[in-house]
Amino acid sequence: MSQKIPPKGRLFENRDKRKPSQPDMQGEGRIDGKPYAIQAWIRENQLVLSFSPPRDGTNSYPPEEFRGALDPAPEKRRGGEDGPAPTWTGDIAGDEGAYDVRAFEKQGKSGQYLDLVLQPAAAPPSSDA
Repeated sequence: MSQKIPPKGRLFENRDKRKPSQPDMQGEGRIDGKPYAIQAWIRENQLVLSFSPPRDGTNSYPPEEFRGALDPAPEKRRGGEDGPAPTWTGDIAGDEGAYDVRAFEKQGKSGQYLDLVLQPAAAPPSSDA
């Protein structure tokens, strides 16, 4: 029996950034077992995320499949007694669905990075009244 891999991702600082239009962070992730390239920009106190299929050696970016924004998590929730608290929280959405996203700041051998935890978003109430 195969085990379903939870949706997740990881973002690292884009050390090759040369222009303001280039992402501040980039990384990889998986949603429903499908790989995605993740790009992130810090804009007006938000972390804007874009998920698209990997480039696979091509010189152009495929169209994004998920997009959204994360806001800074409230200070009082960070590092509480209930375990680690996210640094950023928000959601992403696309034609394939929507996900609540929590980003946790981590320290690795090569520097800081963000660990992304995604959970399917609750379906909005239907208007079939």
